[in-house]
Amino acid sequence: MASFRVAEFSDLIDWRPTLFQDPIIAQRACVLCGVLYKKAIGLPCVHTLCTKCHAQCVDKGSMCPVDQKAFCEDDVEHLELSLKYILNREAACWNASRGCGLIARTASLLDHYKECEFGIVACCICHSSVLRRDILEHFKSGCRIHKAACLSINNPAAQDLGDVSRACLEMKKAIGNISEDLMSLQTSLNQRCEDVTEEGARFMCQWQLQASRLAEQFSDFSAICTTKFTEQLNVLQAAINDYKENVSKELFTQSNKLAVVSDMVCKSLPSNCRAKTVHWYIEHWADLKKQALEQGLVALNGTKRTIYDYSVSQYVQLERVNSVVHFGCFMMIHPGEHDLELQWPFRNVYTVGVIHPKDESVAISFTVNAGWYDDRPYFQLPNQGTKQGFGRPCLSTVEELEGKGFVQNNALHVFLEIEP
Repeated sequence: MASFRVAEFSDLIDWRPTLFQDPIIAQRACVLCGVLYKKAIGLPCVHTLCTKCHAQCVDKGSMCPVDQKAFCEDDVEHLELSLKYILNREAACWNASRGCGLIARTASLLDHYKECEFGIVACCICHSSVLRRDILEHFKSGCRIHKAACLSINNPAAQDLGDVSRACLEMKKAIGNISEDLMSLQTSLNQRCEDVTEEGARFMCQWQLQASRLAEQFSDFSAICTTKFTEQLNVLQAAINDYKENVSKELFTQSNKLAVVSDMVCKSLPSNCRAKTVHWYIEHWADLKKQALEQGLVALNGTKRTIYDYSVSQYVQLERVNSVVHFGCFMMIHPGEHDLELQWPFRNVYTVGVIHPKDESVAISFTVNAGWYDDRPYFQLPNQGTKQGFGRPCLSTVEELEGKGFVQNNALHVFLEIEP
């Protein structure tokens, strides 16, 4: 497993290279900087970016840096992990590279790290790095520098030490001379600064005088212009106002006529030129929510429908992420009788979503232009083994749907609309 740094969670674990054991960490880490931020952006191509790298990619043309696939802001998914989730992930001890084999929850690693026997300490004699548990054996069997203090004064090492001491004294004298030179330079620099300040003050006075003269000249010129052109400007403004009023009235009249014509055209169009919508009322909502909380994931397939000769169905799922249950809505394409006569890959525009039971104009929906994803397996010619749908994994949450009144009488109204 590779190590990852986390950020924006806690000062205790932020920016520590941590060897997480859960592969979901690698999937949620930014594919560019490799850092696992609290908030991230999921691209339609399943790659993940942190908010900072995502902003840079948007500035560069909204292209995935890994596979160069374009994305738009409506297609991205905003991801967020909690500190509790990170602290509950299993990770290896930070001394794993030195031999510690402990794997535990991240929350307990800090206490273990303080007492870990594989920590590094410095020998007070030879100053080398040694494992904490091996320091006594190192001192007894491998560290011999403390014996150098007993060497004879005639030993070459002792003579070298004397030479080093004399060199240090000479360096101290040289540093003293340099300090005096620096003080002299500082005095000279201060004098130059005073000269520059005085010259700047004189220049500022001259500049202010010239600016005052220019301001007076500009004021006189402005008064002349105002006197000569005020009447012409008033006439022009009145003409503009009259023109705007006439144009507004004409646009309003033409808009009403166009609306009437549009309604007539829509009513006269054949049914195959208009979008087709199918509805599905999901019952036993409370039981589905309970199963999602207990099992983690519940999926339901709707009835197969033939729309524009394509065999399609609705597909929904309730997925628990931490303590939140996400509601996802998808469209799935099945093998049909007319597949060999149809265009593949599927390129129509379709919308999936939920409708409010008291006001059908209120909906939470997600629109997909299948032509943008013609390389995805979801829109290719299906076979008997194809069981994949494409939509929004997190269209809403159970809490939002219930709080805004979309769930009524223990049922939820979902829809699928396909444009020709």
